[in-house]
Amino acid sequence: MGSLREKIELLTGSETVMELRLFRLLCLAGSALTLLVLAPVELMIRLPIWVPFIDLGFGLVLFYLFLESCWGRYRLKALFFLYLLNLSVSWFANDGSQGSVILYFFDAFIYALIFFRGGMRLILLGSAVADALVLIASEYYFSGWLIPFPNESARVIDLSLSLTISALSCSLMLWAVLTNYDREEQRLKSLNADLERNMTERLEAEHSLRQNRELLNAVIEGTSDAVFAKDVAGRYVLFNSGAARITGKNVEQALGHDDSFLFPYEEARAIMERDRAILRSGEMHDIEEVITNGCGEKIVVQATKGPLRDEQGSIVGVFGISRDVTDSRRVEHEIRLLNAELDLRVTERTARLEAVIQEQESFSYSVSHDLRAPLRHINSYSAILQEECAGCLSPEVHGYLERIRISSRNMGKLIDDLLELSRVGRSPLQKTEVNLSELTGEIAFRLQRGEPERRAVFGIASELTAHGDRTLLGLVLVNLLDNAWKYTRREETTRIELGSIDSKGRQAFYVRDNGVGFDMAYRDKLFGAFQRLHGSEFEGTGIGLALVKAIVKRHGGKVWAEGALGEGATFYFTLG
Repeated sequence: MGSLREKIELLTGSETVMELRLFRLLCLAGSALTLLVLAPVELMIRLPIWVPFIDLGFGLVLFYLFLESCWGRYRLKALFFLYLLNLSVSWFANDGSQGSVILYFFDAFIYALIFFRGGMRLILLGSAVADALVLIASEYYFSGWLIPFPNESARVIDLSLSLTISALSCSLMLWAVLTNYDREEQRLKSLNADLERNMTERLEAEHSLRQNRELLNAVIEGTSDAVFAKDVAGRYVLFNSGAARITGKNVEQALGHDDSFLFPYEEARAIMERDRAILRSGEMHDIEEVITNGCGEKIVVQATKGPLRDEQGSIVGVFGISRDVTDSRRVEHEIRLLNAELDLRVTERTARLEAVIQEQESFSYSVSHDLRAPLRHINSYSAILQEECAGCLSPEVHGYLERIRISSRNMGKLIDDLLELSRVGRSPLQKTEVNLSELTGEIAFRLQRGEPERRAVFGIASELTAHGDRTLLGLVLVNLLDNAWKYTRREETTRIELGSIDSKGRQAFYVRDNGVGFDMAYRDKLFGAFQRLHGSEFEGTGIGLALVKAIVKRHGGKVWAEGALGEGATFYFTLG
């Protein structure tokens, strides 16, 4: 719009600029023609000597006016009247109406038409016509004042020169006018195009603004929340259908009224006081209010309010959005009650569970103590019978007693394993970085020292570490290596290996041996308590692998096995 306004202003002043430039050109051209052409020709054709000197003076005045115009001072009227004065003085010296002076009046008429507007134009045209008429009348009454040309040739030369100068002056002024007309026509076209473009943009902006306003109104009216705005006096200036549903007052009733019209006195006073605080602080507020709805019921609303500002940033009111959260608050209260009840139940069940665990530990201790005493008696008395009655007993009886002692020892180990299995699930994890390679080396050394006559090769990968409970991970390795050592007893050379592989993006450790192996069809029974895939030729209680599975599971991992009969077995485990 600023560019369009500038073009309009430029167009308005363009005619004045054209006229001033033309004035400067006329002064310069008139001065040159008068001084260099007209005065010398008048001397040549022997007009009265004072006539060329008058024209010389007029030419100098024109040049002075040109200099004045270069400094921004334009003497338009002065030039017009000086021109008429020059024509009047030269009238009788150039044979009056029979000479060339009458032709120069056309220049005065065109000059007045171009350079002046309105009443001034009429005054100057009238002055030129009146001057011409006065001169013609004076010629009639004072014919003796006329000075004829010396000869006919002088008349022809003067008329030709006057016609040429007059035509040149008129052509110059008309050329300037037409050139300016063409220029202004182009400017008008450009201005018209700019105007059309600005009108189109304005219409598009108004259309977009109307669409945005309709969209905003649709959103405000479509939401179930109350959307409202108030002026600084607390009177509603915006009140949507959501607000009408909450308050029970329609839009027409609420607009122009304050909260005292919508709510009971105390509620209205509290609401308006909070609004005044927002007007003072100029800050947003989240408020939870208890109000009375249109049905007279108390409801809870969650309101977000803030200052309403105009284009200059001045606060002119308060706007807000309110939502009925009565049901939500009721549900939250019920949830808090349920949580409190749940916490109480958890506390009670935890106490009962702790009591059960305590009873289990007492039972386990009692069982282990009560069972160990008879086993020790059985084992001791069997040994006494073997020693003191060795000569009286047959070999068959010695065999029976040995079996009794072996069975009692196995029963004792089974009790120990069961107690260990029960403690795995109760003991807290003390997780640290555990060097599995180092632990395996210690266990291998113990196994080899226990049976030095066996040929064994241990392949232990270096610096295998895991994050877990050192004691429990030691039990995992003890049970796996004991199994491998037990089931490779028949091999000429025992080979046991500890390593790791990548299993679905997780590190899996393994213990591999070259022992008797197992049938993969029964692999699901490997890790169950009291499950054994081999007969009595291999000692054991069937608890070791169950203990391994329990420990690995407590660490968030899993354990599995692969093998084949006569080809050894590999046990894998991961840790969380």
